[in-house]
Amino acid sequence: MSEALIHRYQGNPLWLKSVATLIQELGGGVNQLLPNDTILLPSDLKDVLQMQFDRLSELEKQVISLLAKESQPVNRTKLLENDTIGLSDLVNALQSLSRRCLIEQQESSYTLPPVLRQYIIGMI
Repeated sequence: MSEALIHRYQGNPLWLKSVATLIQELGGGVNQLLPNDTILLPSDLKDVLQMQFDRLSELEKQVISLLAKESQPVNRTKLLENDTIGLSDLVNALQSLSRRCLIEQQESSYTLPPVLRQYIIGMI
């Protein structure tokens, strides 16, 4: 597996196995099937992501949806601009999502992993 593929899927063994299996089944190479940072979401990977998403609270789902709409990391102030989430609830949701490794924190900003962003955008 290429380093780019491992990086794209954040080294997640389950995600990598799912994508590697799909690549083998399609008979192509990584560079042919996944050009330019393309992210494939095989059906078994979508099923796993759906199970994780179903376990989230409505507030956590709302935060993830807000993050999915942003291409760059977003700080708490920007997330509070929607006026539907209070600061305390937002902080609790961010902490919970971070502990589950469903969001990434970069200094004081938050973003979704590319695989999760791709999945959520497909749902919205």
